[in-house]
Amino acid sequence: LPSPGDRLAEEAAGVIRERTSIVPSVAVILGSGLGGVVDDITDAESFAFADLSGFPAPTVPGHQGRLSLGFLGGVPVAAFRGRIHFYEGNELSTCALPVRLARVLGATTVVLTAAVGGIDRSLVAGQVAVGVDQINMMGANPLRGWRRPDGSPPFVDMSEVFDRDMANLAVERARALGIEVVRGVYVAMPGPTYETPAEIEALRRLGGTVVGMSVVPESTAARALGMRVVGLFSVTNLAGDAATHEEVLEMADRAATTTRRIIHELLPHLADRSGSSGP
Repeated sequence: LPSPGDRLAEEAAGVIRERTSIVPSVAVILGSGLGGVVDDITDAESFAFADLSGFPAPTVPGHQGRLSLGFLGGVPVAAFRGRIHFYEGNELSTCALPVRLARVLGATTVVLTAAVGGIDRSLVAGQVAVGVDQINMMGANPLRGWRRPDGSPPFVDMSEVFDRDMANLAVERARALGIEVVRGVYVAMPGPTYETPAEIEALRRLGGTVVGMSVVPESTAARALGMRVVGLFSVTNLAGDAATHEEVLEMADRAATTTRRIIHELLPHLADRSGSSGP
């Protein structure tokens, strides 16, 4: 598998394997205010990011900075309660470390959640957008400097970042629960500032549906590692309008119940389909 040339994921996996033999089939990365989505996890072993090689301690309110391995609805999962952000001063390769660790532990599918701003003005706070594509506006590629074992760069096919079948399944299962969701294109900005109205207008013209400050480092790395990717994005505000992080967290907390229901409904299906999808 390609990597940025370190063994941080393998070292972190070694720490974890000393305490649990659970092999996750699905990884879940939980964004701002969404950590409670996996509160029902059972038989869990929990690890602070600070105890895992290469993982920086979180600095963002709403991100616990813990990894829990256990079972959710009978499915073995690796749940990252919080993520590593570019705007905290981390390299993009560091932001991808949770995905790298999940892959080493055995996961072949990753569910990426995030609190997002709505670029599409028809969206309302609390709504969930299912990812169908992404636009990277972070200023660099997360795979810059990565190499395959033979020393060559990882030229990864990105024509289907978010697995199409799984996105359709997410929409289908959400609607079966009576939850109206939309399909959307995620735009990643570097942060930590929220976007100006002019920037949002530009992103709308580029085809963006929702905007955030994460996801792309993880989804891109996941594709390089042959993983299937599902994106579930909780709309907390209309992007370009006045916003504070506290308000975003409050709305993300409200939206967490909806996201939790969708994930619980999806997990058995994701585990059934979690074969490797190589780049």
